[in-house]
Amino acid sequence: MEKCGISKLDLKRRNRMQILRVIRESGPISRVDVASALEITRAAVTIITNEMIEEGVLIELGEAPVCAEKLQKGRRKILIDINVNYKFALGATISENQINIGLTTLNGMVLDKASMPIDDKTPSKDIISYIIKQSNEMMENSCLNKDNVLGLGIGIVPLMWGRLKIFYKDGVLDFTSFIDKISSGVDLEVQCANAIGLWALACTDARIVNSHQMNQVFVHFGNQINMAVLNKNELSSDYQSYTYMLEKHIVNPGGRTYDGYPDGSVKAELSNVAIKNALNQIYSKENTPVLFEVTDGDKSKIDIDKLALSVLRGEEPVINLINGLIEKFAVLVNNLACSFFAQRIILHNVKITDKQFEYLKKGIAKVTGEEIAERVVLSSINDKTNFIGGCALVIQNCFFFRGGI
Repeated sequence: MEKCGISKLDLKRRNRMQILRVIRESGPISRVDVASALEITRAAVTIITNEMIEEGVLIELGEAPVCAEKLQKGRRKILIDINVNYKFALGATISENQINIGLTTLNGMVLDKASMPIDDKTPSKDIISYIIKQSNEMMENSCLNKDNVLGLGIGIVPLMWGRLKIFYKDGVLDFTSFIDKISSGVDLEVQCANAIGLWALACTDARIVNSHQMNQVFVHFGNQINMAVLNKNELSSDYQSYTYMLEKHIVNPGGRTYDGYPDGSVKAELSNVAIKNALNQIYSKENTPVLFEVTDGDKSKIDIDKLALSVLRGEEPVINLINGLIEKFAVLVNNLACSFFAQRIILHNVKITDKQFEYLKKGIAKVTGEEIAERVVLSSINDKTNFIGGCALVIQNCFFFRGGI
């Protein structure tokens, strides 16, 4: 007779996963409130959490603060939280022009980091060697061994897949060969994924807001524009292979053309190449004298700050171009917010000042209204901390999904 069921270890892992999830979403919380959230007995929660405290997975923070007006009789609640120093995570990101690697705690606090610029001529073996070397050095410098580190998570942007021999197998990305090469020099569990999704994961606000988990859309700007979707704080499984499909979205029907894409697509209207071409069409000493002056007559010197200066000084052709781009981007924001019921639209690798960001949001609001425009935020991850995406991968898979076991 075939036996069905769940093993004691799997049941233990599942219970611990649920407790870690509640703490992650709520922050410091009492055992009573954990039991209420999970609808299990207080006794069961006490037994499980006490074991996790003994192992160092959780810590007790002391009594919960209470308001004097609402003071009640009986024992005060004792708050528990995740011990962020229980284990550590190594992460790396391989983008078109840089490798980032770093070491973090369970809450993403950076302990060490390093980076190396790369270009089209950088051999893949040099990329692999650098990640191996830095991983081992960071562990040694922090007096850590494989028992203290969850693993090494590596995010790779889509434009780098071909160079690193990462291809599709049975319809999904196969990182096996790349993982084997890294594993040959690092005595850790190695996991790889699309960097776009990992950055989204690292930017996730896991909190419960108004009793609801949030939907979030993450948009990465680079030589390619990519997107990942977080549905109720969970990364959509399709992110792994299809993040680049955002470039096929239409933001200006019948607009600019780009071979292989619909007319008026994101690729044709909002990509780096499209913006550069649009600027070239208006740039001249006669038509844009301010921009021409601040760039010394050199188109290659055009950047966001010089464009902002030109707008500030009232240069109409530049103002019209920038506002037109913002209008098209607003269409994209509106469609993403409505299609995915997203409470946040996170923009990554957008290097603008606070004033420039406010100008962007005001332009978006003219198209979408204030409510949707306010959902747009900038990513907290920058060029020097891109590796946090890799850390987020192993923290999720090797800690939260395993119940801290």
